[in-house]
Amino acid sequence: MPGKVVDLKGKPHSEVKPPVSDFWFAQVDVRLGRIEFMVTRLERQIWAVVCGCFGLLVFEIVKALSGRAL
Repeated sequence: MPGKVVDLKGKPHSEVKPPVSDFWFAQVDVRLGRIEFMVTRLERQIWAVVCGCFGLLVFEIVKALSGRAL
């Protein structure tokens, strides 16, 4: 029966199997997505540490300028 299937132009329809590399590319996309998520999370953690240190530095500067303990 597959030999009798034709498209509108009258040529025999050939069954095109998906390339095997589609599965491989899907796996690569999943892994890259996970890596991007981890990098984003690490970036947020670094920014939190930097902002926390900057906040402590501001408190120390205010304490040094005021001459009294906070």
